[in-house]
Amino acid sequence: MRLLLSLALLLLLAGCVTVGSAPPLVEEPGATGIAGMVTDQSGEPMAGAFVYAYRSARGGLRGPADFEAEVDAEGRYFLDLVEGRYHLVARARQSGADVGPPRPGDAWALFPRNPLEVRAERTSRADFRLQRVTQPMLMREGTLTSGETGFTGTLVDAAGAPVAGAFVLAYSSADFHRMPDFTSPAVGEDGRFTLYLPRAGSFCLAARIRTRGQPQSGELYGVLEGECRAASAGELKPIGTIVLRPYRN
Repeated sequence: MRLLLSLALLLLLAGCVTVGSAPPLVEEPGATGIAGMVTDQSGEPMAGAFVYAYRSARGGLRGPADFEAEVDAEGRYFLDLVEGRYHLVARARQSGADVGPPRPGDAWALFPRNPLEVRAERTSRADFRLQRVTQPMLMREGTLTSGETGFTGTLVDAAGAPVAGAFVLAYSSADFHRMPDFTSPAVGEDGRFTLYLPRAGSFCLAARIRTRGQPQSGELYGVLEGECRAASAGELKPIGTIVLRPYRN
């Protein structure tokens, strides 16, 4: 009976999906847990993906999860949980495995409103739109693939050509010689990026091809000219173009 109630709830919630932005949080009476949809960038169901729930984000949402649920052929999942607060991430591995680090060709997404609270006899809604992994990335709390707050723009090289596969990094200060606070997904062939943020604030932006370690000599790298920019809650603010040039030590 519990499973039937959960499936009925998923059917009801499916009509509320808005792909491309973080949907409003929804709670429905019924089973205790989290339900939702998992899709790719074009909105197609990601059957065979897994949604993982962690009680703590201390491990960077890596390693064995406390709970997991497989996504069905229609893109739906249900996590049967107890009351509490959970950090969520969805992953689809080309190998079909439910464990292992992200590899090029896999896809993943963090829930932009982590942690999500689960209440007794209530089912919370959490949808995911997965982003393909183009290279080994920092699987950390600061990388979101959807949301309502952040920056948009374009990454180009010195000749004005788009820099596909680059990342935008956000720092709370102009100290770019440390780990970024937030990281965008890799940009596509058009060089356009969206850096989603979990909160409003003032951020300094940089862009590069890699996400690990200090920039290497010759690596394409750039910073947004001028002062740090303020992001308002609920706004995806256009910031123009960031030019990437070969880095010099």
